[in-house]
Amino acid sequence: MHSKISYRLAALSLGAVILGTAGCATKKFVRQDVQQSVQPLQAGLSKANQSISDNAGQIRDVDHRAETGISNAQSSADQAHQAAQQADQHAQAANQLAQQGVTAANQAQDTANNLDNYQAGQHETVLFALNKSTLTTEDKQTLDQLVQAVKPMKHYVIQVQGYTDTTGSKAVNLQLSQRRADAVVRYLSLNGNIPLVKIYNMGYGEAAPAESNHTRKGRKANRRVDVTVMVPQIPGQAAQASPTASTDTQ
Repeated sequence: MHSKISYRLAALSLGAVILGTAGCATKKFVRQDVQQSVQPLQAGLSKANQSISDNAGQIRDVDHRAETGISNAQSSADQAHQAAQQADQHAQAANQLAQQGVTAANQAQDTANNLDNYQAGQHETVLFALNKSTLTTEDKQTLDQLVQAVKPMKHYVIQVQGYTDTTGSKAVNLQLSQRRADAVVRYLSLNGNIPLVKIYNMGYGEAAPAESNHTRKGRKANRRVDVTVMVPQIPGQAAQASPTASTDTQ
């Protein structure tokens, strides 16, 4: 009896051992199988994570390059706009210079066209004593004022016209009027340094009286030399028309 009980206990113990051993083996197998199944998944996840990281890096790189490209394009556009503005300013300045050139050319042409169109400018009258052709001190002062007026001018001629009253013969008066005109020309050229080529003179005798020869006052006014500065009709250059007369000393 005792032996049977011992046999049964031994059998139960062996069965328990076998069951325990089988259970451990099963858990180990399941664990190994799970690990073998999980490893490819982990590897795949790792690759997926790496791919995601690479893609994110590429996206960041693309964004950086895009931002850089946009910035460079904006800078280039700004530079092009500034260059266009400068070019427009240069074009406007060139156009203004061209217009000024055209205006200057037109003015020069007008001046050239009018150089021979003279008009009377400053006028002086020198009076002489009866039968005289000698300049007085006052006459010389009058001519000196005229010389100072014409010195700044480039284009001018001086017209000198001698006259007499009706005292004496016409032939004598014609010669006397020429001597009076010559006296004025001599003073202008020698004392005033006026080029002789700019002076034209003529004696007219008793022609073209300034006043009536029937009075003493009228005859005094007719014993004269008219000196007139002739200037071209140039736009912007006003004629100095200020006729004055010197007094005669008898």
